[in-house]
Amino acid sequence: MGFEFALHVPGPPLDRHVELLTFYAGYAPQHQREKLIPDGAIQIIVDLTDRPKKLYASETSPLAVDFSRSWISGMQQRWIVIEAQPAASMLIIRFRPGGAPAFMRHDASAFTNAVHPLEVVLKQRAGSLRDRILEAPGIAGKFAAAEAWLLEQAGGSLPFHPAAARLAAQLGTPGQRVRDLAEAAGLGQRQLRNVFDRWVGVSPKSYARIARFQRVLGALAAGGTGDPGLASAPLAPPDWAGLAQITGYSDQSHLSHDFRAFAGTTPGAYAAAYRGLSNYLPISLG
Repeated sequence: MGFEFALHVPGPPLDRHVELLTFYAGYAPQHQREKLIPDGAIQIIVDLTDRPKKLYASETSPLAVDFSRSWISGMQQRWIVIEAQPAASMLIIRFRPGGAPAFMRHDASAFTNAVHPLEVVLKQRAGSLRDRILEAPGIAGKFAAAEAWLLEQAGGSLPFHPAAARLAAQLGTPGQRVRDLAEAAGLGQRQLRNVFDRWVGVSPKSYARIARFQRVLGALAAGGTGDPGLASAPLAPPDWAGLAQITGYSDQSHLSHDFRAFAGTTPGAYAAAYRGLSNYLPISLG
């Protein structure tokens, strides 16, 4: 069986909370480790193989934590190093900003800068998700099984903070100031911080910074978060100064600073290492 890849956008009522479901099988990376770059989302990862996946302490460290079956990756504020395993197969649930707490029964900040086994978070309620997906026939059936599980976790109630979602979307566009958005929403800055801690997982300023960096990655490779089979060659170096300007950076040095903070590398090294997925950067172990 070759590589399979599919995306699914849920319909109502999940669409306000869940941005995207992704399925893939038969992934065959040419590297053993990769950096996962902060992407501004909380995600549930369901592993459809029986081989544990490793979260490494660093790019070269042998120290790692194993994750099996399913886990939740919170809002990350710096890159993490994960295993790139041959013949991997997963279904990933990506929540919109403000969407995860309705299903996790915890504030979003409980998962920030962390990865937790789903059974630790949801106890016995976690077990059926992977089983249902594995048993469902076809990719469409697997997406339907994941949606049904999500609706059951919500228990008929899908709490949501409209201001959190709206302000997160606004912070994702260039030129927006946190203070101005708070005033427009009738919130003090401390109130806005509390809303974001609970529903999004990071402060408004941190979220805005991640969103700005994601604009850079999107501009570098439109559609680059899609199919891992799309690209096997590095990116052509862009006009970094011009890219910094159009994506909301004051200058190229600030852009370079965020590349080091979020990707652990320089802009040029990122472009050279890129292989088709904007938020997954292959690591060469020499």
